Amino acid sequence: MFLRVDEIDWREAEENYVRLHAGRESYLVRGTLAGLEERLDPARFVRVHRSHMVSLAAIRELHPWSHGDWMIVLRDGRELMLSRRYRDRIPELAG
Repeated sequence: MFLRVDEIDWREAEENYVRLHAGRESYLVRGTLAGLEERLDPARFVRVHRSHMVSLAAIRELHPWSHGDWMIVLRDGRELMLSRRYRDRIPELAG
């Protein structure tokens, strides 16, 4: 099965695999988030947590959370944590 990169909203680590989330579907592929991070355009996909990467186009809202962390709300309503370690990777928060 092939997915276009722009179809993928976010990714999450699952041991030696990565789960790709595209709309309501998800797909498990062998690999690591670090490996994907090296191959994907950092202007389109960013690491937001040690276990998550997100498409900037999929972000609907950002909300301050706790102790420097932020809550990311995706266009489908899913919420992901943006840890303070990765906060500078979101252009709106980097300045």
